[in-house]
This record gives sequence, structure tokens and C-alpha cells, in this order.
Amino acid sequence: MSKKTLGLIALGAAALLVAAAQAQEKFPSKTIEVVTHAGVGGGTDITARMMMVQAPAAFGQELVVVNKTGGSGAAALGYAAGRPKDGHTILLITQTHLLTILQGRGAGVKAEDIVGLARATEDPQVLMVGKGSPYVTAKEFIEASKSKAMKYGTTQIGSVDHLAVVGFARKAGLQTPTVVPFRGGGDVVVNLVGGNIDAALLNYAEAESQIKAGEVRALLTLANERLPAIADTPTAKEIGIDAVYSTTRGFAVLKGTPEDRIKILEEGLVKAMSGKIYQDYLASSGQSLKSVVGRQEWQAQIDEFLRTGQEALASLGVK
Repeated sequence: MSKKTLGLIALGAAALLVAAAQAQEKFPSKTIEVVTHAGVGGGTDITARMMMVQAPAAFGQELVVVNKTGGSGAAALGYAAGRPKDGHTILLITQTHLLTILQGRGAGVKAEDIVGLARATEDPQVLMVGKGSPYVTAKEFIEASKSKAMKYGTTQIGSVDHLAVVGFARKAGLQTPTVVPFRGGGDVVVNLVGGNIDAALLNYAEAESQIKAGEVRALLTLANERLPAIADTPTAKEIGIDAVYSTTRGFAVLKGTPEDRIKILEEGLVKAMSGKIYQDYLASSGQSLKSVVGRQEWQAQIDEFLRTGQEALASLGVK
């Protein structure tokens, strides 16, 4: 074999190596899994699917939802922890995942392992009462709550809803509320309508049909601004209570994911959720139109919740 032929073979081999390296660097190179702890049709599952409407165009790849229910986010965390840290598996997390981690039930995932990508929703808590309640306005309810321990329906003890109820009562100077746990928001609404509890902090979408039917009254929104869906309902700040609580959902990966891929994921997610379809979803479901933010602001919010969540769990004696 001549030197010329050998040279051509060497050049060809080098070109193939360069092409292989370039192909390897392409990201994403396959379907992205979006792991959620919610069942199909749950609020977090719907959020993931609404993001995915315009995401394929942003990423140049398809996305698929992977529903891993159980353990208040532990099953989803465990699944993600077992996948390669290559950016092709992302989590859609809520404060529930973070509380699970803080309580040492995160399937080996620690607080410092969560790397935020982009926030998806800020779903404010709304103080609600049933139509049979004697309290027609927020001020009436607040005044009565200063001398009476109101009975609040919530999800499990130590949940996001539980912490919001206790935090709101403290900030408003109310009697320590009696918390009655239920299986989920739907059960809370049923008991609110039935008069079995005095009040609840719920997301607007959880009681939308009951609010529209007049079976439930929204008294106060625990948000920075009024919600368009219930524009007549004041915020807590408007009546002098500095209380802001919401169910927050956002995308994250686990530590070890390459930084360049984290940046691509952040940019693609923000682009997908800035489109009209996702923004219309936020508006129609009573969520903040300022929900979508990038990595820096979302990570700061994660870190802050981990700090305050640890303090709140300790004060409640929840481990």
C-alpha cells in the first residue's frame, strides 16, 4: 500500500473521528423524559404536557412524560437518580419533592443535588369558605379567627398546604388553626362545600367549578397581585397581611448534568413556556402570568424554600 493511500486513509479516519465527536456533542440527541410525581391528569402532569406542546420545536427533539407516583415525590426522585446525568431526563418538581428530601425520604437525593432549570407555574393559594359560612369578606373571617381556632382542610400533615395554613395564621396574628388532613384537594373542596370545615387554602383550579357555581367563596388571594380569574378577590397584602403562598412547579435536573446542557435546557424550556399556548394555559387556570422565569430566579426560590421549609417542619415537630 502506497504512502499516498495510507495518508488518505488516515485523513479519512480523522474526519470520521471529528464527525463522531460532533455527533456526540449534539444535544439533545434523543427523546427527553419529563419525570413527574403526579398521575395522568393531575395538575403537575398537565403543566408538563402544556409545556411540551411547543417544546419539540424549541429543542428539535420529542419529549415524553414519565409518571412516577408514590412517596410524595420519592418515586420520581429515585427514578431520576437512576438515569444517566446527561440532560435527557428532567424533573418537574414542586415544594412536595423538597419537603420529602428535607425529611430524608428522597431516595438518596439530597437538597444540594437539585439544579433548577426554569420555573413553570406560580399557583397562588386562595383562602376559601363554603357558601354556608357566616363570613362573607376576608376582614370578617380574619377578625373572627383572632379569637377562634378555625378548622382548615388540608392535605397530609407536613405538606405544602399545611405549612401555608400555619404560616398564614402566624403572619395574620390568628389563633393557631386546627388542621384536618384529607387525601387531596378534591376531598378538601367536598368537605368545604359540605360545611365540615371552616376554611381551606386551595389553588383556584382546584375549586374553579364550585366557585363559579356559588358553592365556594374566595375571600383572599395569597399572591402579590390579584388573579384575573377572581379579580374581585383582594390579596392579603391589600388588607395589611404580608402573606404570599403558592404551589410552585418548575423543572430541574440532578447535580452532575453538564453545564452546557443545563443552559440548553433552560433556554428551551423558557422559550416553550413563553409561547401563546402555554401562556393561555396559565391565564385560564388562574395562575400567575409571571410564572415563567429562568434558572437563576428559580434556583434562588428553591434554596429559599429549602431554608424556610426546614424551619417550618422543625417548628411543627415533623421529621
